[in-house]
Amino acid sequence: MALIRILPEELINKIAAGEVVERPASVVKELVENSIDAGADQIFVTVNEGGKALISVLDNGAGMSEEDARNSVLRHATSKLKTEEDLFAIESLGFRGEALAAIASVSRFELCTCRDEVEGGLMLSLEGGKRPKEVRIGFPKGTKITVSDLFYNQPARLKFLKSLKTEYHHIFDLLLRLAIAHPEIQFKLTQDKQLVLNLPKGQDLLERIADCYGPEIAKELVPINHQESYLSFQGYFSHPAAARSSKRWQQTYVNGRSVKNQTLTQAVYEGYKTLLMKNMHPMFFLQLTLPPAELDVNVHPAKTEIRLKNPTLIHTIFVETLQQSLKEASRRRFFTPEEEAEAYGNPAFGVGEGRHQGEPKASAPAKLFVELSDQMGFETKVILPGKTAPKAPLAKSPTVPSPAAVTQPGRAVPGSPLLEPEEPAFSFTGPSAFTKPSATHLGQGAEVFSAIGQLAQKYILAQAEGRLVLVDQHSAHERIRFEEIRTDFYGQKLETHGLMLPVILTLPPQDGLLLEQHQGDFAKVGFGIEPFGGNDYAVKEVPSLLKDKDVAAVIKEVLDEMAQFGRSGRMEIFFNEVFEKMACHSAIRAGQTLSLPEMQSLLNQLVSLDLQVHCPHGRPVLVEISLTELDKRFKRTV
Repeated sequence: MALIRILPEELINKIAAGEVVERPASVVKELVENSIDAGADQIFVTVNEGGKALISVLDNGAGMSEEDARNSVLRHATSKLKTEEDLFAIESLGFRGEALAAIASVSRFELCTCRDEVEGGLMLSLEGGKRPKEVRIGFPKGTKITVSDLFYNQPARLKFLKSLKTEYHHIFDLLLRLAIAHPEIQFKLTQDKQLVLNLPKGQDLLERIADCYGPEIAKELVPINHQESYLSFQGYFSHPAAARSSKRWQQTYVNGRSVKNQTLTQAVYEGYKTLLMKNMHPMFFLQLTLPPAELDVNVHPAKTEIRLKNPTLIHTIFVETLQQSLKEASRRRFFTPEEEAEAYGNPAFGVGEGRHQGEPKASAPAKLFVELSDQMGFETKVILPGKTAPKAPLAKSPTVPSPAAVTQPGRAVPGSPLLEPEEPAFSFTGPSAFTKPSATHLGQGAEVFSAIGQLAQKYILAQAEGRLVLVDQHSAHERIRFEEIRTDFYGQKLETHGLMLPVILTLPPQDGLLLEQHQGDFAKVGFGIEPFGGNDYAVKEVPSLLKDKDVAAVIKEVLDEMAQFGRSGRMEIFFNEVFEKMACHSAIRAGQTLSLPEMQSLLNQLVSLDLQVHCPHGRPVLVEISLTELDKRFKRTV
């Protein structure tokens, strides 16, 4: 490690301001980044009680001399800046010299370091930033910093820390991001004497992504690689058919630093232009390398945002490269002959997963249709040559209406799941989506839509007074199911179903942590989930309406949403997200044939609801064409 220098006052004033120690995760960030800058290829992190009681970071880096160790805990000391010009060409991750001094001032701090094992090491102990105590010790080459009782002398700041699980989650997420940026380094994390993360060194990027976020994520990724004279980038991007409804799987690194930059994010979406469905987002892990003089890392106190010197050039090069990579990946995935695809066999492209012997081969458009339909949540059947489509049963099929029910305006079908729903027994305080909205009934004047037929096994054609109505059967039933689930939950009538054979879920560590944090919330909506050892979890009980569904897919989708909302305490939003997923998985599908009585029953349930004309995801439920408009089209108007 370079000689520690005390910076002059004029240079100190130019360093971006901001608190170094915000929470336990910020301490871990400073210490681990220093270990990376010191050239370590093994970094072991230990935390107790979410980092509040103990944070320890041990590395096998370059270590420090005795003089450097003493200076490192002084304010405004740094080994990262040698001249004033270095401030504008930062090559290291951490460079703010007051980091160790700031950490030591709010904790019981201990530093053990050694640069030469023959000479031995030095241990410094400080309490609340007071004068350090020194002891010469035998210590292997490297550094170990232990931070105990964080904020013990600042109770006001201690009071504003979140729960132990939340603080630990921030540390866990931080280490995953640092691990993705540096797959050549071994990372270990021990929480309350339990090893929870052990990533070996020397991995390639895809292996590291698979270990951090699971093989299901890794197999959906497309590689990208580009080298210019001064610009290079590599990474992995999801195939368009594998896009997600949240942005949690988006990570950008510039020169090994996890950052946010609008130029790069916009370039990614530009590369996916016309390939993504509305409200869907790509997964990507992008590593970009630039000369330090080509970017400014002093935009944000936490160094999480950067400014690029030539954003337009980088944007153009990146968009062209990404579009070309996605086209090539799609060609391999959908248009490569099966024999070549199996020979190619790259799991990152999802090819080589053969079909059964003797089964007719689906066309490339059919495969693409299946991929997109699965992403939308549809149970789509592709009819292969020489085969006929099986008739799919209704998911909780609407009751066949009696003639009286069809002819009497405003009457819901007897036995209908949403017939005269009771008011919720309780509700959350504040603005609530659980109170009935003051919307107009779909059938004005409580009229009944009369079913005419079905178009493309997706849309119900119906007539009403003076107009033709087209109803999206999936969206309509999804809204009905959403209202039913919500009413049942707040009426405390949600039934559960015990599974004879538990469903075993294998989750990546990050999702497993989320599941354990919100296990009580899952139990409230009918899921009985227990740890099954390692990264496995046993689902023993599910809501009755999901007993015949893919509960693993539902739970994974909910966890994806929880990464965005679950940590914020917005419980109302969390429950709505659960209800939406449950409604979507239990609703009638597009491509499902309905009889005329089933269509009429669905329409009758729809008009019995007070709701807006959109499904829970915001898509329209129906489209109307007036008789006047039809008369104009047929030239019947004078």
